[in-house]
Amino acid sequence: MTPDDDGERIRGSALAVLNDGDLVEVRADEGAVRFLLVSGQPLYEPIARYGPFVMNTREEIEQALRDLRSDTFVWTPDRSR
Repeated sequence: MTPDDDGERIRGSALAVLNDGDLVEVRADEGAVRFLLVSGQPLYEPIARYGPFVMNTREEIEQALRDLRSDTFVWTPDRSR
């Protein structure tokens, strides 16, 4: 984003949630840059996020962390698609 706009600079390993009409400008001051831009339709559900986890509630996040720490965390891809 340019310094003269009212936007926010996102640097390093950060998550930015954008809204309709938001502008994304990517610059690499030195060397290469890698980033991931994901777009989708709104789910109209509550969102709780922590690190790589995205759930509907804080309780679900805490359960996922407990599962991960106890080595019982299991992810099964949806192969029906």
